[in-house]
Amino acid sequence: MGFLKQGDSFVHPDDAAGVQEEEEEDADNPLPDPTNVASSSQINQEYSLESLSRQMTEMARLQHEMMNIQNTRHEKICTHLLNLDTRISGLEQHFISDESDEF
Repeated sequence: MGFLKQGDSFVHPDDAAGVQEEEEEDADNPLPDPTNVASSSQINQEYSLESLSRQMTEMARLQHEMMNIQNTRHEKICTHLLNLDTRISGLEQHFISDESDEF
């Protein structure tokens, strides 16, 4: 036992009035073939070897650009880590020298 669709909502079969008649009428109306339906969301693209070659060249260029950005960011992070390491080493040396003065 399930619910029946009535307009934009679903109702219990006991509460539905004339829903079965509407379903029979809908069954007589065939749905259009979805492959023949065109909408604005579909992009008209050309599929030729030239366009594919151009797209692959553009993708390779973008990949190279992204790798350059990644390498630059990696170098910056490594520089920051080295600076932190140097500062921590300086603090360690400072505290080690302070401890040795107390004894």
